[in-house]
Amino acid sequence: MKIGILGGSFDPLHFGHLALAETALKALKLNKILFLPSGNHPFKKNITVLPAAQRLELVEKCLTAFPAFEASGLDMEDENTSYTADLIRKLRTIYPDDELFFICGDDVVTELPYWHEWKWLLENVHFVVAQRPSTDRDNWQHLDYLEFITFIQMKPHDISSTDIREKVKKGESIQGLVPPQIESEIISLYR
Repeated sequence: MKIGILGGSFDPLHFGHLALAETALKALKLNKILFLPSGNHPFKKNITVLPAAQRLELVEKCLTAFPAFEASGLDMEDENTSYTADLIRKLRTIYPDDELFFICGDDVVTELPYWHEWKWLLENVHFVVAQRPSTDRDNWQHLDYLEFITFIQMKPHDISSTDIREKVKKGESIQGLVPPQIESEIISLYR
């Protein structure tokens, strides 16, 4: 089986996340995609607004409409810093014979050498990078690990969780930015 892994704070989940998952699902012919809200992410310490359990609950409510998508709290189980390498090891115990595809945005391409055990990751999971049309790949020519990355093209979605939280605080509409089944709850939780 081919399993996509989409991690993130999902604070909150929005249509950009879902579009990324749909693009990867189709481009790579994946069987399913796991959405894994982060617990204690090393690059996002103390910046999540909602506790991990609430973020997971919102993701679960949203994904009921998507049969190939599944929510998982696996990345929230440890109170220590949550590294991607540790997550992949946990997933390997659950899916020992399956192919794992780590889905991310193109900002990861240059950040990867700063990740914990990044070379091990390149050997143990397929990296799938959604490339924005505006990204100039010539800036990456000096990187010696591009061969380990699969690039997929994705229509840009100008949506961010930060912008959604700000709109809610200002009382502005978030219609069309988040799935309708969680819109009112997002407004209530982030107000």
